[in-house]
Amino acid sequence: MSKQVRHISDFIESWAPFSTQAEYDNSGLLIGSKNSALTGILTCLDITDAVVDEAIENDCNLIVAHHPVIFRKIQRIDPDTDHGSLLYRLIQNNIAVLAVHTNLDAAQDGVSFVLADRIGLTSQEFLTWNDDDQTHGYGVIGSLSTPHSRPDFLNMICAALNTPAIRFAGSKQTISRVAVCGGTGISLASVAFAKQADAFVTADIKYHEYFDFPEMLKVDAGHFETEIHIADYLTKRLKEVFNDILIKTSSVITNPMKVHIASELNSSNTQKTIRS
Repeated sequence: MSKQVRHISDFIESWAPFSTQAEYDNSGLLIGSKNSALTGILTCLDITDAVVDEAIENDCNLIVAHHPVIFRKIQRIDPDTDHGSLLYRLIQNNIAVLAVHTNLDAAQDGVSFVLADRIGLTSQEFLTWNDDDQTHGYGVIGSLSTPHSRPDFLNMICAALNTPAIRFAGSKQTISRVAVCGGTGISLASVAFAKQADAFVTADIKYHEYFDFPEMLKVDAGHFETEIHIADYLTKRLKEVFNDILIKTSSVITNPMKVHIASELNSSNTQKTIRS
């Protein structure tokens, strides 16, 4: 019996139930029929035109994406707009889309656990629970195998997440206990601090939020950088169950943000500011 879209959706449901998604979210089957026979699966963080090209080239008629390609309410699909054109191409090419967003954020072995693994945290547990039976939550807290100095810790984060620069604040000089939350997770900073984290690694930190909890190191490692590794992990988990169908991770770098690192800095004040 050929595999269908519903088999993938059912597997995700058993791991990261769609009922656990946040109220504002739009996870689930967004485009296509659950009864469509599968020819191949492409996993990714974001769906862009280049990702759709890749799906077509590899005969993948299901894209499993972390970020929903339909998020806000839409009233029409207009192929003359960027978003409308993207949706139009997916439909025209019979490509189904399954979004696994905040339900995967809240799952055991979900986004934040994959991030925690990347930076080598041991004794991992949810940073905060979102249900009474403590089976789903947000963020992860754990420990490094050996304490790191602040510069070594920041360099390790850059290497683990393949990024040349990160923003940070906090006076802590020795890092042992670390909290993480993939994507936008600064709202959990108070929980990380209460659980005696020396550092909190997340993304999308606003200027004034860096002033909070001045001792704890707050690290903005980037939204893309803290979440992209979930795509490979999705591929791995799917291949363990569905080994008779093509499943691959998108090779497209969808991060729209670029970082410019100046070759020379003329201001000594600027140089002092960026030193760890």
